Amino acid sequence: MSKMTPEQAKRILNISEDDDKAEIRKKYHRLMSAHHPDAAGSDAPEHVRRAQEINAAYSVLKKEVRTGPKKKKEVWQGEVNAKAFCDRNIYLYYSMDIAEEHLYYQETRGKYMWNPGEEEFELFLASIRHASGELLEQTEESVFREMISRHGVSGQKRFLSWKEEPSFEGEKFQFQARLFWNLSMQFIRPAAALQKLAEPVSRDGQGRAVYRFRGFLGAAGRSRRFQAVADLEEGEVIYPEAFEGNKIRVRNGGRNSLGYLSLEEDALYFCVIPLLKRRLAQVKMTVKEVKVNRKTRPFKAKAQVDFYFRVEKEADIDTDNGSILETADILREYEAFLKRITES
Repeated sequence: MSKMTPEQAKRILNISEDDDKAEIRKKYHRLMSAHHPDAAGSDAPEHVRRAQEINAAYSVLKKEVRTGPKKKKEVWQGEVNAKAFCDRNIYLYYSMDIAEEHLYYQETRGKYMWNPGEEEFELFLASIRHASGELLEQTEESVFREMISRHGVSGQKRFLSWKEEPSFEGEKFQFQARLFWNLSMQFIRPAAALQKLAEPVSRDGQGRAVYRFRGFLGAAGRSRRFQAVADLEEGEVIYPEAFEGNKIRVRNGGRNSLGYLSLEEDALYFCVIPLLKRRLAQVKMTVKEVKVNRKTRPFKAKAQVDFYFRVEKEADIDTDNGSILETADILREYEAFLKRITES
């Protein structure tokens, strides 16, 4: 089979010369929502082939965008959140495609909001991960200097020996995980980002956008959760049970926990959850299909869920700057933790 060309890929996805990365992504998801075997409710060969063709075209165009000619920018034109707790790096991929390893470089640094059309989501996550690590390291440096000032060489040795303890990295990771979520919320405008990630399937009588995403539930073994997922029926409504960081735990109508819902794209969690927490959106989840395998062990149950998400008009607001205070609190907690373990 001959290799697909960029021109063929553009025809498959109906891409015009004016479409940017965000628009290409939208058209890809719109086509996959219509033609994916799960969405079409059929695994007939023609549906499988069409989905494979769409995926292949999108892969070609993603590579083309990265390797094609790039307009030179003198300064990064992104929106700024002046209230954000700290600066972050903006990373871009190099203009070459490296088989398995995608190398990237730092384009600029500042309090820039995430723009899905300009910054790949995985590089945004890398940026936030590095920013949270920098804040923890700055706190460590401050405590280290204080230990030397108060205790001299003995304080230095105590601090460094604690950092080498196997349990230290695990404790530090817990603080970084909390920082990661708080910082990410300072650089995302959820409703605006969602508009660039997906196309609404409809609008209600008040003009509010309604999106539909694919979600999945899974369970294995003989647990109560496995049984709860296996017992789900097509068309059954399920409900949010709790938000835990960037995860959504759901339940059935009988209040039995079904575990965490997986969405088709990781970026969606960072748009959907903040809006739901702040009551700026509503969700309706219905079971589309349930598959149960009891022929092999461990038993497995998987449910596909239609995730309908309606955004309120007032949702196009500033970022969650309340998380800035939480960021400061986390760093104070980390400082107290460092002092406690080094002075014990």
